[in-house]
Amino acid sequence: MKVLVTGLFEMAALHAIRRFGQMGFEVHVAEGHRLAFSAFSKYVSKRIRVPNMRYHPADYTKRIVELLETGNYDYYFPSYEEIIPMSRYRDRIMSVTKTVMDPTDVLMQMHDKKQLEELAHEIGIDSPKTLYPQSSDEAREIIKTVDLPVVIKMRKTSGAAGFRKIYDRAHFEKSYFEVVNNNKLPETDLPMIQQLVEGPTTCTLHMCNQGAVVGEVLYQGLRTMPRTGGTTVFRESVEDKASEEAAAKIIKHLNFSGLCGFDFILDKHTGRPFWVDGNCRATPAITMAYYGGTDLVEAWVRVANGEATPAMPPTKIGTRTKLQFADFVWLLESYMGSFKDWKGEHQLRKQWWAEKDYYYDIHSFSDPMPNIMIWFYIVTNCYKLIFTKFDSAQLFIFHNQYVEQ
Repeated sequence: MKVLVTGLFEMAALHAIRRFGQMGFEVHVAEGHRLAFSAFSKYVSKRIRVPNMRYHPADYTKRIVELLETGNYDYYFPSYEEIIPMSRYRDRIMSVTKTVMDPTDVLMQMHDKKQLEELAHEIGIDSPKTLYPQSSDEAREIIKTVDLPVVIKMRKTSGAAGFRKIYDRAHFEKSYFEVVNNNKLPETDLPMIQQLVEGPTTCTLHMCNQGAVVGEVLYQGLRTMPRTGGTTVFRESVEDKASEEAAAKIIKHLNFSGLCGFDFILDKHTGRPFWVDGNCRATPAITMAYYGGTDLVEAWVRVANGEATPAMPPTKIGTRTKLQFADFVWLLESYMGSFKDWKGEHQLRKQWWAEKDYYYDIHSFSDPMPNIMIWFYIVTNCYKLIFTKFDSAQLFIFHNQYVEQ
């Protein structure tokens, strides 16, 4: 059995590659950047260089379709946002190989925060009050009058790219247009301004089959990067029935098939979950689910095969996973933060060094090259963070991120 995996800057791709290899598959990978770390796993039989999706999306999708139509692949596993442009060729792809891929309009309802917010309201799921400026002038008026605190978020992004928390109006306009300019956003796609709900965030990842959840994991971030809120770099699986039920309502309404996830903030006063984000793809939590007893890659294969998919046992509560390199950066920032709060940062560092009983997203002594390559990629791309206005949250997802042309 032979599988093609794409989206190789995503940790979920590496997990999928390792699981496919362990299950006996011949694993081929395709990517538009020579340093995509997942491509260097020992389980990869063949690496294929294709046009870079971020810079040449039409050429990228054309080449992937060609590979699938001529490569005799049994399965195609898109790991990240390339699933959106690839879904435009869904019929051609599914005529030559097995995959799990919903139509483009369904995926966009997950990917576009405005569309998903409208859906949440339609089916009775709470979400924070959100404003969508239609012009820069309108954004400036909102900035002057909206009640604080708020968050600035791009409508179609992931990995906390462009995410800013705003408590002080004095720096609000500067922060807003910094996101616009750094990400080259047009007037038709300006960042949204959303009421900040205070409380812990529950994130979810689900494997779905025609609107039913086959397997899932819910987790909360113990640490994030940036430290003010963003991508979870150390996380723990939890039980959260309210968020689980809200996610299931969205999945059922869309009749969704495939991997998807949501973020809910639990209001610290009421405990009610407020939907704040959604993804129409796998996330790094796929590794947590596996170590917690829920193999979502194996479930994906069964759905792709059209097999019966009874609900899997719940993921073990308390399973922890760590994104090692990013959590190490968190530690370095703690040392630098000691000048402002020595006692508090010292306590956080003591906890960091004492932690045990967790699994890594990337690091593996039996499959070391992906970890080596990610550090090589960091070293060779540090100049972007030091000398340009490049958003650090996009350092890895940049090349696999879907940007509408």
